[in-house]
Amino acid sequence: MSDIPEKTKIVIMGGGFAGVKCAKTLSKKLDLKKNEIILFNKENHMVFHPLLAEVVGGSLDPDPVTTPLRQMLPHVRCRTEEVHSIDLEKQTVSYENNNFTYDKLDYDYIVICCGSAVNLSIIPGMQDHAFPIKTVGDAIALRVQVIEQLEKAEVEEDPIVKKHLLSFIIIGGGFSGVEVAGEINDLVRGSNRFYKNIDEKDVTVTVIHGQDQILPEVSPSLRDFAQKKMEKAGVTFVLGTNASFVTNKGVGYGENRMVKGSTVVGAVGNTMPPVINRLNAEKERGRILNEPDMRIKGQTNAWAIGDCAWTINSYDNNPCPPTGQFAERQGNQTALNIIRVMKGEETKPFIFKPIGLLCSIGGNNAVAEIKGIRISGFIAWFMWRGIYLSKLPKFSKKVKVGLDWGWDIFFARDLAHTKIQQTDTVAKAHYEPGDYIFRQGENSNNFYILEKGEVEVTRIKPPDTKEEIIAVLGENDFFGEMSLLSGTPHTANIKARSDVEVLVMGKHVFEKTSAIKPFRKLLEETIKRRGVNIWQKMPIVHDLLEKKEVSELLEPVQTIIDGSQTFEDILEIFNDTSKDFCCIVSDEKLKGVITRSDLFRAIENGSTTKTPVSDCMIKDPITVAASDTALTAASTMKEHGIKRLFVVNNFIDNNLAGYIRAEKLLYITMKSL
Repeated sequence: MSDIPEKTKIVIMGGGFAGVKCAKTLSKKLDLKKNEIILFNKENHMVFHPLLAEVVGGSLDPDPVTTPLRQMLPHVRCRTEEVHSIDLEKQTVSYENNNFTYDKLDYDYIVICCGSAVNLSIIPGMQDHAFPIKTVGDAIALRVQVIEQLEKAEVEEDPIVKKHLLSFIIIGGGFSGVEVAGEINDLVRGSNRFYKNIDEKDVTVTVIHGQDQILPEVSPSLRDFAQKKMEKAGVTFVLGTNASFVTNKGVGYGENRMVKGSTVVGAVGNTMPPVINRLNAEKERGRILNEPDMRIKGQTNAWAIGDCAWTINSYDNNPCPPTGQFAERQGNQTALNIIRVMKGEETKPFIFKPIGLLCSIGGNNAVAEIKGIRISGFIAWFMWRGIYLSKLPKFSKKVKVGLDWGWDIFFARDLAHTKIQQTDTVAKAHYEPGDYIFRQGENSNNFYILEKGEVEVTRIKPPDTKEEIIAVLGENDFFGEMSLLSGTPHTANIKARSDVEVLVMGKHVFEKTSAIKPFRKLLEETIKRRGVNIWQKMPIVHDLLEKKEVSELLEPVQTIIDGSQTFEDILEIFNDTSKDFCCIVSDEKLKGVITRSDLFRAIENGSTTKTPVSDCMIKDPITVAASDTALTAASTMKEHGIKRLFVVNNFIDNNLAGYIRAEKLLYITMKSL
């Protein structure tokens, strides 16, 4: 055994203002030979959120708004796995690894600072038809959308359609909504001279806000100034009413009223990330409830800071607002409090006197309150840029942002937008038994049609690491369509059971193919069937079938032929027996099956009495192994809508073992209820 003592592990969950500041302070003040600082953040960079609106408006490129965490924190172990859950009692963190399974990490101290998440579902339709503004990807997507609308409007002859394309709606009149509205307004109106077929009167930018004034965080006089300046620049406000629904035509509000537009931005709807909802700790309005020293209530070695925490500021006994200046101070003091605990010293409560607030409103104007002094107009805008420039975490980023802003003063904004679109492909791929075609949680880029072999559809329910087989798919089945159509990551694994050949169809080829009516109908029926999880309604049955093996339900196949027969021989067999099917077996291996209904299909396809059986049978029918669970068998039957399922000993020799009937599964199921 090694005599080297194990390092004290300090886990920081979140790479925003709070987490980065906490990690920086700890790495400077702790002996890193005795302590290990581990920072989890899904992205490998920190996002400077106050400048996201500038990315939308083309004032900044995306690069300066992000800073790589590894370069900022060279003495911190940075990890990009996503944390699923935290067990405060056992002092463990469960995270999703690169294989899309779950591992655990023990800790001695933990700081939870994972910020907030976007909840666009608070308004019907906003999830489907609105652009969020939370990440750099969101900002880039929104910028592309705005410029695409300009391009479409330039060639549009119908004045009503053109006006619709050039109408932009922002839901929410807080800092984020106001800044995005100002930037979109500047981008569209400032670029108008480059589009010969667009008149400025066709452009509308509308902010819908539930309160009577925008920017509730600042004083009434600054709210009035901001609104008047933005109205003068062309922004319209709908105040004192909440958005009630969103469609592809616009946003509804009030009593049957609607603002029409092609682009909607959702600047409302912050919520807590799922990991916070799963945390077993006291909450206040969804946020983790803290002691004055920012330790989670009832905990001695766990802290919560930033947007996800409910922390009382001892300066004025009010809850800390979710802003960067508070997050940074909380991160620094939490680090110092952890060090105090390690030394056996008394911790200190959080106390901070706010410096001020700044908000850009477009047109080289801003509003600001700095230490009680209210400033507005160009001076406030100049201060806004100067302060945020100084707050950027790296000198190289400050130089890039300064140059971009300087360029923006003298030259027009860049109207180029790069579409990230891969070349359309249709190809074939081979997989060996046990290979994953794709994994749960991966992003979807392809649609797959199974040409040969069988695959398992499996799912992992965190925090467990065991794969549960949902169904088995065989020749001519397809998969991957649900993720492509919904634009979400895969919800299941697809793993080869045998040698597999698949036809791989690129996303854009699939989208074109899915327009064919018969194919679209088949897709819709399959998605509807796969979207229903009957086991959620019958957990007792689920557990029963999961514990029972297929081998316990086997029935022997009584009618077996070797495949040398003709169609006439098959007719005689079915005429002389009452059996509904006949298996074709060669060297004990299942080669195919033919049923009574297949006889009529064969005749329709031109079979004669001399046609070989091999031309009439269903080749390589879908099978399960004798060692599979009854749950796998039942799920496979449901997937394919079949009443009998053939069983092989294993998928290496493919020797026929028997078959199982849906009636038998139903019988044991009903007995358990």
